[in-house]
Amino acid sequence: MTEKDKLLSIGKISKYTGAGIKALRYYERINLLKPLFIDPDSGYRYYSFEQTYLVYLIMFCVELDIPLRELTDFIGENDTINLKAFLTHGKNAADDKMKALERSIRFINIMEQAIALQEKHSMEQIYKRELPEKFYYLLPFEQTFDNVEQYEIMKLWENLPFDDYDDYEWLEYGLLCEHSQSGTKRYVFIEMPKGKENPECRIIPGGMYHCRQSDVSQIEQSTTIFSDYLTDKSSYTAIEVEVIFGKVDANKPINELRVL
Repeated sequence: MTEKDKLLSIGKISKYTGAGIKALRYYERINLLKPLFIDPDSGYRYYSFEQTYLVYLIMFCVELDIPLRELTDFIGENDTINLKAFLTHGKNAADDKMKALERSIRFINIMEQAIALQEKHSMEQIYKRELPEKFYYLLPFEQTFDNVEQYEIMKLWENLPFDDYDDYEWLEYGLLCEHSQSGTKRYVFIEMPKGKENPECRIIPGGMYHCRQSDVSQIEQSTTIFSDYLTDKSSYTAIEVEVIFGKVDANKPINELRVL
């Protein structure tokens, strides 16, 4: 019996482990999985059965998005592997991935709930809905909102007073007008995550808001739109945010205009 007769061909290793032949050849190129024998005549690769567990470890890295170069940190002389250290590393990576998936699922649920809520209402019709207290970080805007470009709003992100928020949450952003007898003050804003609010934030009270959806900005017309509900108010705040629907046009977002 020749040496290669005691070994497994690359095809059999692929069949036993589920790793593709192209993948196995790539693992060889990056020095993670070296064949025990290469036929000098045919160039065919042969492996020992014991090497299947190394293939499983490599596939484990791929499944958990662990860079394969990190696996080389656990391979020593004569291709020995510090399996205990690697499994600890893999468990930590798996925990991180599970947490990321849980955050993603929470975000999907939030988005689905928001879509269901917005699609209950007709465009250009006034409706009421209750909103919780929110914290907005405001930046003054020194012109009317009639011709405001989206980038004027989004540049607010560059001025956020926090940089360690790593969870997914639907944070509102948009336009805000404070109307009073002395005039109108305009701001662009972004909602601050719970627990991240600071003294510079404006508290937006919770309560029953009058709202209206439109595919164009109408915040400058809020006094006219909600005239029936503002007759006894000498001052009020109008807020306009972008809302989401099941089908969206990225170039023409739907806005919700609100007054309390």
